Amino acid sequence: EAVDGLAASAMTDKEKAAAAKAKGNVAFQAKSYEEAITHFTEAIGHDANDHVFYSNRSACFASLEQYDKALEDGAKCVSIKPDWPKGYTRKGLAEHFLKKYDDAIETYKAGLKLAPDDATLKEGLSKASDAKYEIPGAGGGGGGGLFGNFDPSALASAAAKNPKIHEYMQDKALMQKLNMIMQLGQGNQNMQQQMLMQMMNQDPRVLEVFMAMQGVDVSTMSPEDLGAARGGGGGDAPPSTAPRAEAKKEEKPPEDLRTDEQKEADEWKTKGNELYKKKQV
Repeated sequence: EAVDGLAASAMTDKEKAAAAKAKGNVAFQAKSYEEAITHFTEAIGHDANDHVFYSNRSACFASLEQYDKALEDGAKCVSIKPDWPKGYTRKGLAEHFLKKYDDAIETYKAGLKLAPDDATLKEGLSKASDAKYEIPGAGGGGGGGLFGNFDPSALASAAAKNPKIHEYMQDKALMQKLNMIMQLGQGNQNMQQQMLMQMMNQDPRVLEVFMAMQGVDVSTMSPEDLGAARGGGGGDAPPSTAPRAEAKKEEKPPEDLRTDEQKEADEWKTKGNELYKKKQV
């Protein structure tokens, strides 16, 4: 032990840092992330200017889902060695999981300027871009709504296919409106429908986004078409149900138990479906 102590004291700081890093790598491979963090922290204590130590520790923090710390180390790595592409993958990953999608996108783009063919950076950019369009609280679960379930992947697909929708998605105010609508749908669909109709009247883009998610090419729609879908006139009225009622006069029609909001929502849905059919012909 005395000999080992003398040998250690004779080592330079860089040699001690390298030894600690080697232990950290072994612990990381064994998925002992907390132990690995201890070793990489020791390495940083011996040599605070080695970007790799921060990169490795960032990976450990990310594996433990401690993304704030992972981002701090990733940013430090990039600041020490801005021409090292891997540092941008560390920083971008942490930003992604912290839902700082715009920051992550910029980070990955900066890394790709250094390494245009880096597969990890490309994948990171793609995932961050997709995540940016996914609305919290959307997807999965109950049905309903004006045009059925809201599917985040449908929104991302619409934005990818339609430059107009993609441009809309850059508007934070519009995204906040959509977020609000989707979050309401988790517990109160009647209130969600009421708010949706109100927002459609206030901001025609809301209707365009929902129509685009159903596969309608809103870039070819005229203002008259959109006005008809919003109930502004100019469109064909929904087909009458009178003949069917006439044929069954002897039967007492069932009592309409819908609320006023549900009736209005059904009317909007009918108009939207008619417009969709019209565009498919």
